[in-house]
Amino acid sequence: MFGYVVPLKNELKIKEFDIFKGYYCGICKSIGKINYPTKYFLNYDMAFLALFLSSIEHERQIPLRNFCPYKFRKVNFYLNEYIEYAAFLNVFLVNRKLMDNYKDNNNIIYYLASKLIKANYSSSIKEKLKNIDKYLHEIFKLEKENSSDLDILSHYFGKVLEEIFDVFDDKRKIALKYFGYNLGRWIYVIDALDDLKEDIKKGIYNPLKDKLDIDAVRFALYSYLDNLTKAYEIMEIKKNKGLLDNIIYLGLADKTETVLKGENKNEGSIRSFRCK
Repeated sequence: MFGYVVPLKNELKIKEFDIFKGYYCGICKSIGKINYPTKYFLNYDMAFLALFLSSIEHERQIPLRNFCPYKFRKVNFYLNEYIEYAAFLNVFLVNRKLMDNYKDNNNIIYYLASKLIKANYSSSIKEKLKNIDKYLHEIFKLEKENSSDLDILSHYFGKVLEEIFDVFDDKRKIALKYFGYNLGRWIYVIDALDDLKEDIKKGIYNPLKDKLDIDAVRFALYSYLDNLTKAYEIMEIKKNKGLLDNIIYLGLADKTETVLKGENKNEGSIRSFRCK
């Protein structure tokens, strides 16, 4: 997840946006204990991951309060195992991003930075990260071949998100994996479309560069959204349903239309994450 999974703010209640920010601040605080420099690479997508998993597992959320050196005031934040999970994933993905930049640009600064951005992962998460690396490697191979097969490329990124959302060994498992898989496919396609003009200008790889069928892209994007909403609707949401509804029904659709119209610009790109 890389900057696209956000609420539609003007449709949110103030308290709902405060909750969303509380999860973001909680991840920021958790990252500070794991690998402080990674704080500067945090995005709202990780807040969504922590919020989503927490909202289907826990019935209560009690905000904590502490001074934030970035805002120079006290802020509310939340802490739980899913916030910590999102924090570890953020460190891992930033490390992979820096390694990719090093391999693409042969700049030693990126290599040295990647050695600073690391964490002591538990044995339970190491296997998950190994699987994520496997799928990133498949994407990397296809991209190096200048593949324009958006279906298979988005499939592998769907598998990355499927792995990330696979956290429960109970009846929720299948729905969560299906949700993550379709969200991952949506993210890969929306990112490719969002970056297309800039990638053409820079002469760098984009799977849509050689054959852009905007109607086919639109159909794919809304198909993935339809699939993930079906998975979402069979889950039991224990709290924050209004906030999650906003993100899934309004935020993702709004981002889809904004990118289709060429009005969005996301600073990051998922087509630059690489396996170790």
